[in-house]
Amino acid sequence: MNDPLDEAVKNLFGLSYLFPYQRLVITNILEAAEAAQNDDTDRETNGRQIVILPTGAGKSLCFQLPAMMIEGLTLVIYPILSLMADQQRRLHERGFSPVTIRGGQSKEEREEIWQKLESGEAKFIIANPEVLLTPQVKEKLEKIKIMHIVIDEAHCVSEWGESFRPSYLEIGSIINAFNPPLVTAFTATASAPVLDKIKKYIFSDTQAAQIVGNPDRPNIYYSAKPCINRDLAVRDLLIQNERPAIVFCSSRPGTEKLARYLRNELKEMGYDWNKEIRFYHAGLSREEKTNTENWLLKNTEAVLVSTCAFGMGVDKADVRTVIHRDCAPSVEAYLQESGRAGRDGEQSKAFLLWGPDDEAALARTKKQSDRNRLSMLLEFAKDIKNCRRHALLKMLNYDSGGEVPEKICCDVCEKEVGDTMREEPSILEFFKKNKRRFTQTQATAVLTQNKTFRWSQEEASRTIGYLIKTKKLRRLTYFPWRDKITL
Repeated sequence: MNDPLDEAVKNLFGLSYLFPYQRLVITNILEAAEAAQNDDTDRETNGRQIVILPTGAGKSLCFQLPAMMIEGLTLVIYPILSLMADQQRRLHERGFSPVTIRGGQSKEEREEIWQKLESGEAKFIIANPEVLLTPQVKEKLEKIKIMHIVIDEAHCVSEWGESFRPSYLEIGSIINAFNPPLVTAFTATASAPVLDKIKKYIFSDTQAAQIVGNPDRPNIYYSAKPCINRDLAVRDLLIQNERPAIVFCSSRPGTEKLARYLRNELKEMGYDWNKEIRFYHAGLSREEKTNTENWLLKNTEAVLVSTCAFGMGVDKADVRTVIHRDCAPSVEAYLQESGRAGRDGEQSKAFLLWGPDDEAALARTKKQSDRNRLSMLLEFAKDIKNCRRHALLKMLNYDSGGEVPEKICCDVCEKEVGDTMREEPSILEFFKKNKRRFTQTQATAVLTQNKTFRWSQEEASRTIGYLIKTKKLRRLTYFPWRDKITL
């Protein structure tokens, strides 16, 4: 006897099989839908589940396939427009007819959407929390039978909801307003504190089944590199490693500045792929984002410098290198973004750059929950004794069993790690040759003018200050060498 799920995934998506976790999630949804139609309210979790599956494990199929098999509409809530556009594109490619509800749509566009939903032509609604909270949209959707609400990238409730996206804290009220029989929250990573926030803000602390897959990505080689001049470090990592590559920065201006820097530097060094460097952030127009996404999908030499706006965006399977120029705000964010590498299962690398300014940023952070998240990632970066893969899994409360992949793992296991800042040897050699000769200000000026170092005054001064703080250099306090630097 043929398995109905195998038949459905083959006929609707052209796939020959489902992964075990996909099958479990989909079966739960279908059984809960059948129970809802039969008015069976005795089910323990009442159609509620939290699904934690690693990047590349096929989360989208877990709600796309059931949507084609159950009565009623599936509403999928996404955090960013690029992810909404990518999902719509992929559904269209498979012959489905989703509708996207977002801000800025005309009256005619909205009327067409309502007509498609009421006629049954569309089975998917793609939206973000903000638009669902608008009175017109909310009132309209309350009248339409929504069977299944899906919250993708559910960790955003914790990371964004309590800071710059308060609409995420209202997802529970959206669910209550539409009162669907089925609610599923998906995320690739969730530590215990993040999981608590998902339960609180999405499920109002009511019981939900929890399915946790192995978050490990054994094809990714993890490495953390201490440095002061991050732009120069990014340049060298791009030269030394495979492309396509994504470089994550913490700010919009930072992405643009770094992209220009890399183009100019690589051009001077004679690399013709300097033309294949672009930037991406939430401040771009919709047309600019679409053009950049299409360019990236087709480009095997691409280097995209981006904020987290791309971290949950376009699904490009062959990214070989991911570099975090700036520390991600949490372990979850780092796993999500580094997980953009190697989604095709091929060997890939993820580099995390860190330095004294991260510790300064931690000291400036006032909110305790934000301090806790950032300090966890910094501890991970600075740890040169424990396997990075095991450390990441442990922070996500997943027991890896102590197993290490045979071929690739991390810089700690490969003994390619140290606590020495990238710039330290050059600085220490400089002061070794110039003991008691320069003050910090004088040495900064000399190093800034040296073409070998290629540092700004701020970077040179910060490096010397860091080495004094860590007692690898010292400032003399006695005459006649007062304030001069020595080893």
